[in-house]
Amino acid sequence: MRKYYEALTLVIIALFCLEIPLTVTPVHAVSTTLEIINAVDGTHEFNFTTAQKSVGDTFTVNITVTNVANLSAWQVGIQWNSSLLTYKSLSLTSSSLFPINAKDESQVATGLVIAGGQQALGSTPISGNLTLAQLTLNISQGVSSSGLRQVSCDISFEGFGPSGDTFLLSGLATIPFTPIFGHYTYTAPPPPPATLFINPPKIVNPTLTAGTQFNVSLNIKSATNVNLWFADILYDNTVLNATNVQEGDFLQSVGSTSFNFTIQQDYNTTNGLIGVSCSLLSGGTNGNGTLATITFQVLGLGQSAIPVADVILQDSFGLSLPFNTADGYFNNILLAKLSVDPPLVTGPEYVIGATFTINVTLQEVQDFKTAIFNLTYVPSIVQEIDISIPSVLGQVPVKKVQYDDDAGYIWVNMTFRNGISTINPVTLMTVQFQVLGLGVSPLNLTDTYLDDVGDNPITHEVHHGIFIGIIHHVAVTDVATDLQTAYPGWIVNVNVTVKNEGNATETFDAHFYFDGNLGNTTTVTNLAPDEVRVMLLMWNTSTVQACHNYTILGTADPVPYQTDLSDVNFTDGKVKIRLMGDVNGDGRVDMKDIAQLVQVFRSSPYKSNWDLLNDLDRNTIVDMRDIAICIMHFNEHCP
Repeated sequence: MRKYYEALTLVIIALFCLEIPLTVTPVHAVSTTLEIINAVDGTHEFNFTTAQKSVGDTFTVNITVTNVANLSAWQVGIQWNSSLLTYKSLSLTSSSLFPINAKDESQVATGLVIAGGQQALGSTPISGNLTLAQLTLNISQGVSSSGLRQVSCDISFEGFGPSGDTFLLSGLATIPFTPIFGHYTYTAPPPPPATLFINPPKIVNPTLTAGTQFNVSLNIKSATNVNLWFADILYDNTVLNATNVQEGDFLQSVGSTSFNFTIQQDYNTTNGLIGVSCSLLSGGTNGNGTLATITFQVLGLGQSAIPVADVILQDSFGLSLPFNTADGYFNNILLAKLSVDPPLVTGPEYVIGATFTINVTLQEVQDFKTAIFNLTYVPSIVQEIDISIPSVLGQVPVKKVQYDDDAGYIWVNMTFRNGISTINPVTLMTVQFQVLGLGVSPLNLTDTYLDDVGDNPITHEVHHGIFIGIIHHVAVTDVATDLQTAYPGWIVNVNVTVKNEGNATETFDAHFYFDGNLGNTTTVTNLAPDEVRVMLLMWNTSTVQACHNYTILGTADPVPYQTDLSDVNFTDGKVKIRLMGDVNGDGRVDMKDIAQLVQVFRSSPYKSNWDLLNDLDRNTIVDMRDIAICIMHFNEHCP
């Protein structure tokens, strides 16, 4: 017990040695303000997100007077929206200058507290800038991404004028001042983005000639609490003409709506424009549905993008919602496509000796007659073991086929005497391959030529394929930290566990992130198939903001040809960064923390009262160095 009081005495002496007086800065300006100020950043804004604050958390409001002359007494009435915020406490921080003071907390349930102070008789009036009081409020109204996303209110002074609750006095004379209010906002992150898209996304149809009509719809998917939407839809006005727009069922199915549209066929020299909007009279809705159906008339041959632009999407509280868009496409002049299908062949089943089959397909072609192409592959990786040329739409082609297993190619020349017209894919050739070795083999279509029944070349696209016989797959299977709570400047060890899920030795980078910020990176070298390795990445928290729980994410950079990306990220747990010196974790460094350190003075890891969080300098003993660190941060607090 004697040791306890000796240490406490040293603490008290140290506190006096800090010489931290309540400073009043003399000024000579004539414009006095009475302000609601954020104690953390000095602004008048109290903006928080759910990542920063939870319901029940507190924040501090400074009531500050600036440029005041000869202040001898003051009184303030402070009000807020009691449905959003609840009162916790009011501290009269200027009580040493205004020792005659009082506060009225009888109306705090309705969002009002009144406090004031008076100098002692004979005291010199105060001039300059001064924080009169600190108000602490609790967040009581929650917000969420899928519902009420934001709440806000003013934090203001109540009752101006001769009989009001808020005034400044010099003797008996009222000091005029300008009030400056604060503003509180609490916001949840937006929900995942919705997607607005044209459906069907692609119309390729040569039968849609001049004078014919077709419909597309503007659809939405993955929507959250949508109340209002607006979009511009453009199109080529030399190919298409929009003739009508009808409301879809997405909003209409849940309530009364206001639906409007305009059509500007000559919006500019090349584009027509449809402006369309809809809103619910109240509420919002989720999910998928049709926003509008648009009727187009075809003016002539050609192609037209149908982009979705200038979108506005709002929830039932008037807040903007995130979104993505996907455009549409129209073409009544076919663009043929010669493709390898499937475009990717890979998987653990493709070991040496295994077989797989691909097709060479053709689509979106009119009066097609002849196809010439070369299918190439890597002969050390795969070898063809069967080639077949099927009939297409009832026609058997006249064909020539040449192949070379050593060089790795199959050359084909085929002719359909009566011509072929198709929008959907048809198979021109089927090839079965056998796997000879582990590796990668492109399956490329080269030297391609198409023509029609009039011997005219057909413009076309070519889409290649690839076989990946080596499985490239790295994953993060675990993330763990040696500390769940730390102080700024401490080193936190982050263990990222990686595994090679493939069948090739890999080298790649692994990282960890804290709340989306890169913490550190390391290189994983020569990780063998099925090998699991724990990578130690050190997190230096010197520049990390205190008073926050950080989510830890481990990631691995995908290796070349890796197709499965489902497990390259792993999130596990949080690390709380406390204020330095806040050993009891209440968000404030005060005498309770110093008293706790005194109570465990000289504790070490081998004693029953050891707690790592008391050892602020991490030298494995709690001593005066730790107490001095705590004193250096005395009176710091979380927002």
